[in-house]
Amino acid sequence: MIRSMTGFGTADVQCDKWTLRTEVRTVNHRDLQLSLRLPDAFHLREADLQKIIEKKIRRGHLYLALTCRPATDEAAMLVDHQRLAGYVAALRALAESEGLPLEVDLAELLRLPGALVDATTDVELRDTLWPHVVKAVAAATDALVEMREAEGANLRRQLEEVRRSIGTLVDAIEGERETVVVAYRDRLKERVTKLLAGTDVPVSEESLAREVAFYADRADVSEEIERLRSHLKQFGEALDADEGPVGRRMEFLGQEMLREASTMAAKVPGGVQVRQVLDLKSEIERLREQVRNVE
Repeated sequence: MIRSMTGFGTADVQCDKWTLRTEVRTVNHRDLQLSLRLPDAFHLREADLQKIIEKKIRRGHLYLALTCRPATDEAAMLVDHQRLAGYVAALRALAESEGLPLEVDLAELLRLPGALVDATTDVELRDTLWPHVVKAVAAATDALVEMREAEGANLRRQLEEVRRSIGTLVDAIEGERETVVVAYRDRLKERVTKLLAGTDVPVSEESLAREVAFYADRADVSEEIERLRSHLKQFGEALDADEGPVGRRMEFLGQEMLREASTMAAKVPGGVQVRQVLDLKSEIERLREQVRNVE
């Protein structure tokens, strides 16, 4: 089952008079990159949380935010009254020196550095909260994985649709191979016949055949078609893979498909095949764009 690299998950865990909330989200990234925003008390435990996450997430840029909120009747304990008084005194002195009215917004004051005490720095409390932190992070990550799998199912359907479209175009290009050579032979023979009209020089079937053979070899895209079909088969196998991230493999296959299509574009002589190859390159680009979101 393929997974998307984008997703979101949350979890709330109660612990005595505290509520622990974890929010995680992921966006596309070539590797796994973690950005954790934790209370100061748990900064030294980042490595432990990373191990929990790395067991479930293999690719993507993951942002995690953990907050520890006390119950309403405990909130007053977290206000640093002395520091707030210092902020107010400084604001009052500034207002008086500038001749400005003093307007104090308590909500804004509480946003200032140090206005609230991080009670989780208490060693005993920190040790009490830690198992619940682990539980909250694990639960939020599970929710994230569930969303990534649901998005992955939608992504798989889109990728399979594009894969089939690419296969149809490859079949059409192959079907035009003999038609293109025959058309070239007829045009060449008609042109030579007109040039030799009124002369006693006959049209050399041998020379004509040699020129047509040279043209057919130069415009032959059978090897590119064979390799494209091999890439499409491997891509289908990656889509049906039961476990493990396959995004990198798909990215490589998409790159190789585009390489083969570009080679074909340089070989085909024109007409219908050119339009078909251009459509093929467009579909491969669409596939590569969608693959960038696969874990």
